Amino acid sequence: MRIVLTERFQSDVRNLAAAERTAVFETLLALPQGIGKPHAHTGIGLRKIHRSGIWEARVGLGLRIVFGVEESTAKLLVVGTHNEVARFLKSL
Repeated sequence: MRIVLTERFQSDVRNLAAAERTAVFETLLALPQGIGKPHAHTGIGLRKIHRSGIWEARVGLGLRIVFGVEESTAKLLVVGTHNEVARFLKSL
């Protein structure tokens, strides 16, 4: 699986604390396995959050990664709290 990082995603990650950046990286490593087997327990809480094909993965209790999947590519859009993700979804 190919992973593409948007400018906004990269900016969001830069603004995180070092421990949160590490947690995001660990979640990204688990993402291909989770997408390939969505019903298997991967610990990242994958779920579809928008009808346009937008998905969410949990990074611990407070952070979420929002991404889209097309064929064999995951396009990472946003990293943020639940409220930040909700604001992002309203902008779609």
